[in-house]
Amino acid sequence: MIGDVDKGELVCSKCGLVIQEGVEDRGPEWKALDFEDKQKRIRVGAPTTLALHDYGLTTEIGNTRKDSHGRSLDTFNRNAAENMRKWQARIRTSSSAERSLSNVLSRITAVCQAMNLPRNVSETAAHLYRASMKMKVAKSKSISGMTAASVYLACRKCGVGRSIKEIARATRIEKGDVAKYYRLLLKEVEKDYVPPTSVERYISKLVNMAEIDPKVERLALSLASKTNDIRISSGKAPAGLAAAYVYISSVLLDEHIPQREVAEVAEVTEVTVRNRCREILNNFLIRQKLRPAAS
Repeated sequence: MIGDVDKGELVCSKCGLVIQEGVEDRGPEWKALDFEDKQKRIRVGAPTTLALHDYGLTTEIGNTRKDSHGRSLDTFNRNAAENMRKWQARIRTSSSAERSLSNVLSRITAVCQAMNLPRNVSETAAHLYRASMKMKVAKSKSISGMTAASVYLACRKCGVGRSIKEIARATRIEKGDVAKYYRLLLKEVEKDYVPPTSVERYISKLVNMAEIDPKVERLALSLASKTNDIRISSGKAPAGLAAAYVYISSVLLDEHIPQREVAEVAEVTEVTVRNRCREILNNFLIRQKLRPAAS
């Protein structure tokens, strides 16, 4: 079915038959020229979110100390507003389970904001922790460990290239603890294998972080797509493969990027980069076409 908003009709896409006429327009009855104008005209609150323990459905009393007309409150009304704001915050988390859930979800949001992760990652991480809490997997577990594992698993599910080292550094816990709680979530909650982020995403991330010429990224992505073989990628960390493709591309394009620099940005060792380069070159033949010099 095709919806014609201007005429208010619902039309069949195959024969053109008008199925319904006079369809209601559920959009706003006003027009906005920019985002600021849209925010002024909108009459509803923020959408529901899994990142808040109450899904963002409750209201909050602000700390503006002004009434609805913009006038400053006197001392009596200011104290009354402070007391209402304090009790409102207490009522939102009345039970211990709600306080625990609110604490973990706030940590998940803080970690995602510190790492500049997209909103869908924080929502997915919150959903994973809610599922683990409902299945009593998170009971008596480390809050920091479950937070880090939920964020890392959400990154893998959403295809965002973040390593365990980066998650551990952001949450200030050991890498082994993140891996332990990640395996727990994967076994008890997810129960399905979640593939790691593709090598192509790691290549783009590595080139952006190291501020390498975009032509190196294009060649590295081309090499990665043409040499996509299970003999190379099976059991290998995508960060090491990405570093190898970027280094090989820089050599072919005569960019003179040190192997040590590529390894540091990818957070792998130089030995790993050399081993991945050797495996790629031993299994595939790379031919470079030279363009004739302009006269």
